[in-house]
Amino acid sequence: MTIFAVELSNSGGTKRTSTMGAAVLADYSFTDTVSLAGRVEYISNSGNIADGAANLTGFGAGSHAWSLTVTPTYQSGGFFARAELAYVGASMAADAGIFGRSGLNQSQVRGMLETGFMF
Repeated sequence: MTIFAVELSNSGGTKRTSTMGAAVLADYSFTDTVSLAGRVEYISNSGNIADGAANLTGFGAGSHAWSLTVTPTYQSGGFFARAELAYVGASMAADAGIFGRSGLNQSQVRGMLETGFMF
């Protein structure tokens, strides 16, 4: 999928910026109650910081990022519990970072636990 945005520059001209992303998702059920899902994602933002390109991805113009996520799930009746563990890596055109307390790391591990009832 490609998305285009047009942004006016300070000189009155226009600058075209685009983003492209792709994902592959998979799910495997071990039993009726236990399954494992996974996905790999990639996204990129065209342009250059110096020429005023729009930031469409949150990582900045000229950047790209990818992630790898695994999600084991338990479900019995209406109750479910799942964990999510992801690794995200980003590369910025300015060789800066976006993650961590200082905002200078280029990668991050994320985790999440979720439980609830479906009805």
